[in-house]
Amino acid sequence: MNIAQLPTPALIVDFDKMTNNIHEMQQRIDALQLNLRPHTKAHKSPTIAKMQIDAGAQGICTAKLGEAEVMAAGGINDILITTPIAGKNKIQRLVKLYQQYPDYRFIQVIDHKQHIIDISEAATDAGICIELMIEVESGQQRCGVEIGDDLISLIETINCSDGVSYVGLQAYSGHLQHIKGYQERNTQARTVVEDLFNYINNVLTPKGLAPEIVSGGGTGTYEAYQGLGFSEIQAGSYLFMDTTYQDIGDENDQYQNNQFDVTLKVLSTVISHPTPQRAIIDAGMKCLSIDLGMPKVESDDMLSYKTGGDEHGIIHLIDNHEPLQIGQQLILLPSHCDTTLNNFNTLYAVRGSEVIGQFPIIGRGRSD
Repeated sequence: MNIAQLPTPALIVDFDKMTNNIHEMQQRIDALQLNLRPHTKAHKSPTIAKMQIDAGAQGICTAKLGEAEVMAAGGINDILITTPIAGKNKIQRLVKLYQQYPDYRFIQVIDHKQHIIDISEAATDAGICIELMIEVESGQQRCGVEIGDDLISLIETINCSDGVSYVGLQAYSGHLQHIKGYQERNTQARTVVEDLFNYINNVLTPKGLAPEIVSGGGTGTYEAYQGLGFSEIQAGSYLFMDTTYQDIGDENDQYQNNQFDVTLKVLSTVISHPTPQRAIIDAGMKCLSIDLGMPKVESDDMLSYKTGGDEHGIIHLIDNHEPLQIGQQLILLPSHCDTTLNNFNTLYAVRGSEVIGQFPIIGRGRSD
């Protein structure tokens, strides 16, 4: 069908540019001699995850156990769950994944001794061994054990516990992904993890506690990590990009990031035009995430978006812009791709003005 036939608001992706982004990032990570483990919280689609793996990705990341369940059911067989879990219900669900998919690999991130105790008990009872990765504080002040004796204690606790095995460390500095300026961003990204790799080389390795995997990095920082000791990169937003990532700058341009194209967009319809300077569209906060700022109207800087509530978007016409037409469609570029995608059930793949396919967003809402 033609894009004009889609019911709005509709989430669309430029399929060819998305495919180019997949291959561009894979080539860049290959050139750094690292593995790519894309974070699928960006797209929540096993079909897209398969495209990334077919292009050369090592496996995938999920933020939550619920996303891992969706990806495993969709045939993705190498999954890192990047957020710690707690409570018997969650741990039993992790055990069930191991039991249901015995040939798959699942790695669970932890950062506390209680995680090890609880997972070890459940895994031992089930007769399985669960792979654990320890998150290390890397500047974000979120989850993560501090470098030092506490880290060694966690590794040793895993190594002496039944039903669990130590496979590596996660060092993710999410707070640095949107630092503007290529050199400044990369400098900060290296600085916050240098102590960790010094500790790995000078303390953990001599003790026989060196990690098999060191995982981290993102779309904004992946280029900072060559030669440090990372083995895999967790970038995810490169697939779609958004206006926030577009503005951080790349190696050739201080103000724009042109490494990857912005491919994720929201198609909307003008439903009202109360004044010459104000039009209303059918895309509000229930479809366009504004946690990182307002979206932009594609290809028209003289139209600016402001949220009008759950279901309404307000379009301000600047500098005597010609009036819009009731029923006219506008395309919005989100400021945050992950949280915008999570508002929709379907992602429509487009080529030019034609809809060529669709991806069910099966993991939508799986924050469990």
